Amino acid sequence: MVMQDNRRSSAIGTVRGAAGPARPEAPVRRTGGLVSAVLRATAVVLLLNFDQFTREVGRGFLIAAVVLAVPLLLHEILRPSSRARTVIFWVLVVFGVLALPGFLHPPETDYGRQKFLLLLTLTMFATLAIAVLRGRRDVEMFAAVFVLSGVVLAIATLTGDPQDGRADGFGSNPIWLARAIGGALVALTWLYLQKRVAAWWAAGLAVLLGLALFATGSRGPLLATVVALFVLVLAGFRLKLRRGRREWVGLGLMGALVLAVIAMPSLLPPRVYALLVDPSEEMVGTARAEMRDVSVPMIAEHPGGVGYGNWSDYSGMLVHNYPHNLWLELPAEAGWLVGGAFILATLVVAAGLWRATRRDPVAGFVLAVLAFNVVAVSTSGDVNAGRPLFAALALGVLVMAGATLRTGMPVRGGRTRPADRPGVPG
Repeated sequence: MVMQDNRRSSAIGTVRGAAGPARPEAPVRRTGGLVSAVLRATAVVLLLNFDQFTREVGRGFLIAAVVLAVPLLLHEILRPSSRARTVIFWVLVVFGVLALPGFLHPPETDYGRQKFLLLLTLTMFATLAIAVLRGRRDVEMFAAVFVLSGVVLAIATLTGDPQDGRADGFGSNPIWLARAIGGALVALTWLYLQKRVAAWWAAGLAVLLGLALFATGSRGPLLATVVALFVLVLAGFRLKLRRGRREWVGLGLMGALVLAVIAMPSLLPPRVYALLVDPSEEMVGTARAEMRDVSVPMIAEHPGGVGYGNWSDYSGMLVHNYPHNLWLELPAEAGWLVGGAFILATLVVAAGLWRATRRDPVAGFVLAVLAFNVVAVSTSGDVNAGRPLFAALALGVLVMAGATLRTGMPVRGGRTRPADRPGVPG
């Protein structure tokens, strides 16, 4: 995969002092080189995908990510023109609200204590790490590194031995593996639409990622990928600055894929085939449907929540520790106010990104990633499995703060960003 670099050289202008002739203006400093962008993107991707690899490799990736991210975060906090402080502030606010029920009513079970500890350590740190991404170039590099990670996982998925008819890559849970691969497919599509990846490269890698996604047999991530791709294409049509034919090509390819699946559903893996042939049975006669049925009354009866890790005891489903749906888990365990506040924050970020898609192509990518994870956390995992969702929300804050706008682009209130402002990515 070849990334095209569209960086421009710094412009040198002249300014006239209050009492003197014009003098050359100092060149604008770049926000960092290619190596810096790669390190920042790698740190974030490793924090999101380290547990998709073997235990030893994953532990090494996690340590490397922390070693990379900590000094980068400190540097961004101290940098005068950085928007990292805005991201960090809102991340701390969100996790402070999420942590409040755990402090008021400490978890009573081992699972609950482990969940609460991971929420305030690994999950929060992975979300804070988004602040190391300075602007558009870093986000593009993040997408590229995420695609590279997904390609490695896809190869392992297609070459490994399936367990119970479902590929698991390096021994990961097929659902988490499918999320990583589906997210890589969304990132690859965006890079193609942005003309950062040649069409043949994009087509070949998309086939590889698509086959691996089907091989996992995970229906939730598959549905999330389809939704995210449509959001991505729609966001591309809304962009005022550039309307190319690649959006039409992408829309045509997705339409052809849908028609092919409808015409030949037997080519799909058995679990996906069952979902398409009889979706009512998959949505009603399953354990997840039963989890939903017991969670709704629990939420209605306990406005303050039952406490982190206590869903299993109150539901009577002792086999499962959580309802496999974050939008049910948070209101049930953390209460109406906390769950409602998190849902509201997600809607606010999504609305802000939708408005920003008219002027910033990065907003469309982040909105698609957010849509992907909103669907993904609706079908599996607990709050800590939603690390990518929290990261997508932090990315949304970064975009809404204007970090990914080009120099001189219009921002709120019709103002324009000054071309000589330091620290603005080109």
